[in-house]
Amino acid sequence: MKSSVSVHPGALPALVCGMSLLAVMPAFALAAETPLSQAISRLNADTRQQRSIELQDLGIDRPIILNASDARRELYLPVPADVPLTDATLHFDASYLNGEAGRNTLLLSLDGYPVRALGLNEGEGDASATLGVDKAPRDSGSVRLGIAWSSIISRVQCEDDRAIGNVLRIDPHTRLSYSYDASQLQDVGAAWNALPGKPGILVAPGALSSASYDAAWRLGVALERIGKQARIVPFPSVKDSIDLGSLNVPAELKQIPAFASLDGKGMHTLDDPAQIGALLMLGQTDALSADLAVGDPQLLKAINDSLDALQRQVQSADASAASAFTQWRERHANGALNNPGTDNVRLALLGARPVLMINQDAAGKAIGLFSAAWNKLAKTRQLTVGEEANLPLSEDGRVALSRLGGQPGSIDVLAKSDWSASFPLGSVAYDGRIPTRAAVDVAAAPGASGTSPVVSLFLNDYLIGAKQLDADGQKERIEARIPRYALAAQNTLRVSFQRQPVSDLCRETPQAFPVSVLPSSHITLEKTALDNDFSGMAARFASGTEVVVPQSYLDRPASSLPQLIRIASASGVSPLRAELKVNADAKSAIAPDKAFLTFEVPVKDSDETVQVDYEGRLLIHHKEQTLLDLKSLNHLAALQVVESGSQHGMVYRTLGGQAPDFARPVLLERGNVTILGDSGALTTFDAKDPTGSQMIDDQEPKGLDAWRKPSLLWLIPAGVIAFLVLLLTGRRARRNRQ
Repeated sequence: MKSSVSVHPGALPALVCGMSLLAVMPAFALAAETPLSQAISRLNADTRQQRSIELQDLGIDRPIILNASDARRELYLPVPADVPLTDATLHFDASYLNGEAGRNTLLLSLDGYPVRALGLNEGEGDASATLGVDKAPRDSGSVRLGIAWSSIISRVQCEDDRAIGNVLRIDPHTRLSYSYDASQLQDVGAAWNALPGKPGILVAPGALSSASYDAAWRLGVALERIGKQARIVPFPSVKDSIDLGSLNVPAELKQIPAFASLDGKGMHTLDDPAQIGALLMLGQTDALSADLAVGDPQLLKAINDSLDALQRQVQSADASAASAFTQWRERHANGALNNPGTDNVRLALLGARPVLMINQDAAGKAIGLFSAAWNKLAKTRQLTVGEEANLPLSEDGRVALSRLGGQPGSIDVLAKSDWSASFPLGSVAYDGRIPTRAAVDVAAAPGASGTSPVVSLFLNDYLIGAKQLDADGQKERIEARIPRYALAAQNTLRVSFQRQPVSDLCRETPQAFPVSVLPSSHITLEKTALDNDFSGMAARFASGTEVVVPQSYLDRPASSLPQLIRIASASGVSPLRAELKVNADAKSAIAPDKAFLTFEVPVKDSDETVQVDYEGRLLIHHKEQTLLDLKSLNHLAALQVVESGSQHGMVYRTLGGQAPDFARPVLLERGNVTILGDSGALTTFDAKDPTGSQMIDDQEPKGLDAWRKPSLLWLIPAGVIAFLVLLLTGRRARRNRQ
């Protein structure tokens, strides 16, 4: 039996339209977003980064004290250059004391614009303030916080108004909190300058390859050189325990097993690679808070495997969400994982964070680009550094202070102001040359006082020269010899200006007058015999170093890399001119063929003054005498200068089973042996000259300088008299012969 259907001619267009809608309905059904796909799309669109930087992240770990009648300080808090800020707030944390009756005023300014003035006239109190920061992009890459403190004591007759009890204390927890859009961070140089105070370096899980370990320690030392403290962040692996902390998992994502397993607090043991991918996608835990990454095959494979596992779970739960996940992966992972040909430095998103991916085989070349001399040229998202980007060295041994971080310019000085330049010895010493003289060119305007201003030069807080200026606005030079005892692996040259403020019986307000540090200021390097101490080794390390570590260091990079980075930076090892060697046999002694720095490795024919063992025993010898014998030590380490054959080097050994956990950069003082703890150098001494007699002899004047000693000044007139006597005797003899 056949059935027939008749269609009215007027209904035909409607039927055709209906059939067209039915034909496209599957496409619309696939395109319709489910709650899961919408949640993934929101993660894909969210590239906002939240940051908070404190003064202590910039190396200011003690309160700043302002106690003059007119004291000013400017602090620079780094932010991404040329990127607008969102929800930026500056939390100024301070307190004050008012021991003398008077008027105290605090004025705060941002980028030179006054924003808050406070009168602080109680006996003591809180001087904190919360300041809104405008969102305008800063091409300088920093927010400038200006602090002005005034303390005026009212008296009937003008007297000395210096009050030691009226002070402002600025806490190191003063911080800038802000957020920005990572998609607007466009170039490598801006990303490097925007690194937080403690940037994380992402490395592969488990034991590292030699190339990956080599790249990580070089990056860490390069960060130390710009005042940052690197954190080592191993990529998580299955069976690792992580702290979920305040992790927030959106409700829509909890239908995926990997996300659902992370919906908790406290410690969590990872039991599926998909959970690692979920952590990477959420980007809220410290386990993946990295700012740089060593791009080696092992790390790239671990990231891909975790995302592949997560993608399979998403696909099985919701096919429409798989497309959204693919888009997220393309934007937030593939840019970092794909190898763009020969590019060895690139800026990309990895999960929720912008990361500088650095090829493991090019780290030594790439970090040269991040020096102050070249990083402003890194204006693209991908770079190739074909050869090393080094600081050019002069043939005559002179290096301008402007090339060492000191910016020439003018400052106003009322009573006292400082200007400084900091540099590692390894960045300037070369070919056996070390700094021997400093020349600082200044110009000062005359002031109201008849007393000329005084300028003083300090190297590492040692006074090396001073001069009373003519203060006529013309160039004046202060030259000083740099003594050996003042040199260190990390050096700070400070120029201190001091004026005599004048007030005519309080009828005049003391005013500041300008002084300038000129661009011709420089240090001079000369070839000289190098001492067998820490500063002498820093000069040797400048031309090349053999860094030797045991294989066990590569097996536990999270604990060994921070030690290597801290000690290599403190010792003056150049990350551009060093070679990493791995000693496979921990008991076999090495015979280095250049200046060396070894970690827990025996050195052939080395006469070590400090001897340690794994039981925590410490022995210190001087010649044939035992100076110290201690047992059961822990969280300590010894660093000493030794000789092996014709080579000089340094040996690092831990005392006991646990190495120090260095809380801040290590600073080495004069000597050749130091005992290190969690807080840095505990004691430093010269094992070959424990009493200091050799140092005293080395600093005695020699040559023409010796004649300037008061005890020898009588020889000068005696020599003149003797010369005149000989001259007269000669003339008389000639007359007699005639």
